Amino acid sequence: MEWTRYLQKPTYWLLALGVALATLHLTILDRAGEPNLMSLSILLWLAIGSLLWDKRHNLYLESDLVSTLVGFSLIMLILCRGLAPTGYHLKISPFVSGFGLALMASGVKRLLDYWKELLILGLLVLYSPFSNFLQAINLPLITAKASTFLLWLSGFKVYREGVFINLPTGKVEVYGACSGIDSILLMLCIAVLFFLLIPIKPIQRIVCIGLAVFIGFMINAARVSLMAILVASSDMKAFDYWHGKDGSLIFSVIGVVLFGLFCWLAYIRPIANLADSTKEEVK
Repeated sequence: MEWTRYLQKPTYWLLALGVALATLHLTILDRAGEPNLMSLSILLWLAIGSLLWDKRHNLYLESDLVSTLVGFSLIMLILCRGLAPTGYHLKISPFVSGFGLALMASGVKRLLDYWKELLILGLLVLYSPFSNFLQAINLPLITAKASTFLLWLSGFKVYREGVFINLPTGKVEVYGACSGIDSILLMLCIAVLFFLLIPIKPIQRIVCIGLAVFIGFMINAARVSLMAILVASSDMKAFDYWHGKDGSLIFSVIGVVLFGLFCWLAYIRPIANLADSTKEEVK
C-alpha cells in the first residue's frame, strides 16, 4: 500500500517523534496551569516548525551510530521523566529532547544545521536566569514608579510609598508576580523569534529587542495602573479578573500585537515592497 512506503523513510519517523515531543511538552504545560509559558511555547514550536519546513529539502538526514544512540537515550530519558508529574522540567526538557532529536537526525557533525531551532528551545532554558536577573534589579519598584507616573499623567491624585501606589480611596502593592517579568520575557523571546525568521540588520535586531522589552514593561505598568484604579473604585470583581491569569494574558496579547504592528510597518512591509518592485523590473 501507498502508506507503507512512508513508514520505510526515516524522515517521517523523525517528524512523528518531533511532533510527539512537542505535544508532550504542551500537554504537561497545560496541566501545570502556566498560560504565559504555554502561549510562549506554542509560538516557539510553531517557529521551529516553520524553520524546518523552509529548509526541508536541504537537511542532511544521515546520522552515525554513536550520535543516534546518544540522541535516542536523551529522548528516552525525557519520555520516562515525563511519566512522573514532577519529573518533566518545563523549561529544560524541551531543549534536551530537541538536542537528542537533532543528533538522531543528522549526527553531531551537522548540529550547526539546527542552531536556530536549538537557540529557540534554549530561550526556555534561559527563562529562569533572565527572570532572576529582573528580580535582582528590583523590578517591582521600577514598575511602581512607572505606574504612578502613568496615573499622574492621566490626572489622578496619586503618590508612591516604596512599592505601594496610593490613590485617595485605595492603594495597591506591586510585588514580584505583578512586576511584569513574564510580560518582558515573553516580548524578549518574540523579538528573538522575529529576527530568526526575518533577515534584518544587526542594528535592527538591537532595536527589536529594546522595543520588545520596553513594550512588555509598559504594558504591565498600564495593567498595574488599571488595577490601582479598580481598587480605588472598590470594584474588586474587575480587579480579580485583571489581576488573574486571563487579564494578564489579554495584556500580553496587546503587547504582542503592538510589537507585531511595528515590525510589519518598519521591516516586513518594506521588504515586501522591495520584492514586488524587483519583480516588476524583471518583467
